[in-house]
Amino acid sequence: MYGKIPPPSILSDRSMDMSVRKEFDVELRIPSDMQFIELLDTVISDVLGKIDIEEDDKIAVNLALIEAGTNAIKHGNRNDPTKDVHCIVSVEDDKLTIRIKDKGKGFDPESLKDPLELEHLTDASGRGIYLINVLMDEVEYDFDLTGTEVRMTKYIKKGKSGEVN
Repeated sequence: MYGKIPPPSILSDRSMDMSVRKEFDVELRIPSDMQFIELLDTVISDVLGKIDIEEDDKIAVNLALIEAGTNAIKHGNRNDPTKDVHCIVSVEDDKLTIRIKDKGKGFDPESLKDPLELEHLTDASGRGIYLINVLMDEVEYDFDLTGTEVRMTKYIKKGKSGEVN
């Protein structure tokens, strides 16, 4: 985790008995400061550690959340630390949904450059939305007067035990 010793689990086994509850939400608000991306990483890693999901899907969900959080901070809230990024991770029996909301005006997903086109291959940025769409099973955007929300869903393919832990 960025070359640091990982902090203790935020969602300790004592605080979340998954044998009792298979569906849950985790909600987090962070300021628009890139230092807080590590907190999003820690939280999603803990959530993913509590459910039975394939390792490749864990990596995909983690990367998609980091990309969406980074976009919300940099592009939506324009690095304004007085504006929060709101994140809700919802785990259901067969899917995991992440909602990231910023205070930005939004964007037209259809007008984004294709990062795979030759002239954009060496661009320093512009791959986040593309990656999110490749990594997640469903991606939706909502734009309103209060900001932009990206809703990302990954359907849970069971890992080794075959059930949500």
